[in-house]
Amino acid sequence: MKRKIIAVTVLMAAFIVGGMVYLLYIETGGLRYRSSGVTNMSIEIGDSDSATYSFGMMKGNKVFRLKYDGHEGGCIRYSGKLDSGKLTVSYDDDGTKKELFVLESGGTVDNARLELKEKGPVYIIIETDGRCEGGKFEFEIQ
Repeated sequence: MKRKIIAVTVLMAAFIVGGMVYLLYIETGGLRYRSSGVTNMSIEIGDSDSATYSFGMMKGNKVFRLKYDGHEGGCIRYSGKLDSGKLTVSYDDDGTKKELFVLESGGTVDNARLELKEKGPVYIIIETDGRCEGGKFEFEIQ
């Protein structure tokens, strides 16, 4: 009986410590950016070096985490369009969030390119300024 109580106590302590470590990881930036908000009719396709995202309606932000392997001449090729509203697309490839482009109603960006400098994760952040409709975006690390 005593062994069962000790085993249960050790298991509970491990579970609590694990939860505390996870919360500390989140609070200290382990999960640098998070998606939040409301979307309607959204489609998301992607893997480690590309992402495609389209939506009927979006209010909030959407985050993609791509991975750059550090090969020479690496860049992100991107395109986007927005039917109505206003949004900003930013990126972070070195720990600093930087604006990539802004789209307003009817705006498009076609086959643009951004050189990457550092190997590692590349975050793409789409942030709306209120309600946006009819968006389509493509990002690919080449």
